[in-house]
Amino acid sequence: MENILLIKACREGDKKAFRELVNKYSDFAFRLAFRILNTEDDARDMVQESFITVWEKLDTYKTEKKFENWLYRIIVNKCYDQLRKRKITTTKGSANWQYENYPENNNPERQMENKELGELILALTDKLSKKQKIVFVLSELEGLSQDDIAEATGLTKSSIKSNLHHARKNIKQKIQKHI
Repeated sequence: MENILLIKACREGDKKAFRELVNKYSDFAFRLAFRILNTEDDARDMVQESFITVWEKLDTYKTEKKFENWLYRIIVNKCYDQLRKRKITTTKGSANWQYENYPENNNPERQMENKELGELILALTDKLSKKQKIVFVLSELEGLSQDDIAEATGLTKSSIKSNLHHARKNIKQKIQKHI
């Protein structure tokens, strides 16, 4: 019920309510973006872009659906676009604004943990297709059900099962090579 009230206030232009929504979900959004993109800077950029999209499209959100799944879909799409851009060019755009109190923004210990985690995820998921990586991250690292993954990505359940199967198989082969 709390989300519905926040969303209603945001739809009425209440920026304080939107700040509360951002603060409530920024850790969640960052964790997901980081696990897909493997770098803090790119993850921060995608979180910022995702919340801009949330603000602009909040009137299209259907309150009978889980807000988290709607947010997952926005973040996944932004990350998917970023992964596609990486294949095309290595230049990066700059963010026009920053969140205040961004989670763990200035914590060197957390930055080191993120770097190590990013390297591990990158090493394991490097050769996966974009769909395999996103399905793997959502299923294995975020713990989403296939129904939630389908809602968040727009993929069919059979496509999710197939991509997850291939991702697990590829990762298992990588692990076996290094053992």
